[in-house]
Amino acid sequence: MPFELLLGAFMWPVIVARSVVYSPSKKITSFVPATVGLSESSNLSSYVVSKRFGSGSRIFDVYNTNNGAIPRGPVDPSEVLFWFLRSRLSRSAFRMYSSQTGSPQIGTKMEPMATIRAGFRSNILLISASKVPVTDLGWHVVHHDVDGIDAYRVFTLADGSTYQWTYKQKYLELVHNRGNFETEVRQRIGSVEIHGLNGFTLKVDESKIPLTLALASAWCSFIDMWSSKYSFGGVYWPDRSSIC
Repeated sequence: MPFELLLGAFMWPVIVARSVVYSPSKKITSFVPATVGLSESSNLSSYVVSKRFGSGSRIFDVYNTNNGAIPRGPVDPSEVLFWFLRSRLSRSAFRMYSSQTGSPQIGTKMEPMATIRAGFRSNILLISASKVPVTDLGWHVVHHDVDGIDAYRVFTLADGSTYQWTYKQKYLELVHNRGNFETEVRQRIGSVEIHGLNGFTLKVDESKIPLTLALASAWCSFIDMWSSKYSFGGVYWPDRSSIC
């Protein structure tokens, strides 16, 4: 049994208490940042992340939807681009693999391109990835934050670019001058549509962020943020039907 389920009875009071502590800031903050909307006509790529049949919810595959032409992914499972494999002992620990380095069959020994830990303080260890600057290899902390508008999962790349996933509308935003109330601008560069427990569809402008990091950070949010009504702590919830 994953250890998060064993700790759930102890962690939920902590989660509820933390949500109460954060709620006053939501009420008193009146900051409204400038926002650049996500245009459907912009250069967006579309990918579907879908639970693999017969894997017991341990494996989720990533397919290209051909810009929405095949929204559920291709018929041929060999066209998988990436997949996430969950640890047997933890609901929050995953490895991310690429079809460029091996077969997606269960039991095949491969080196992961990234490891992912979802939770209060999520992190992504990017080991190798094509089209990703070498300076972005390594650890990326994905921390939880709130303001008067929403809750977020925030991370920063080596060049100082700051990104955040939003809780309510599930947008990926490139944030300029984050924390500066006078000059902060949030540019929406991606979005997610949740498919219940089965996965989600990601639309993203790959000219603004490497696809690998967009997928990995969306996966962290799917596992722990979007699966909880408190915007965090979803890995400790025994019934994942709360995913909206």
